[in-house]
Amino acid sequence: MKRVSKAIFMTSDDLDQRIVERTVEAHQHPAESEERQAILKEIALLRRYADMKRWIESPGLKPGR
Repeated sequence: MKRVSKAIFMTSDDLDQRIVERTVEAHQHPAESEERQAILKEIALLRRYADMKRWIESPGLKPGR
């Protein structure tokens, strides 16, 4: 799968905003187009990055708690 450049440096909120932007772009393409499928794959990857960031930032992973 293609790596999303700079996504690892974004905050989970930044990633959520990017997901919304890409979702809007995906809906502007025909349902069966390759462009839309590529955008949907990127959205799935961005969601995984955002989930991982939220998990890492969760209080249960902080030392001393």
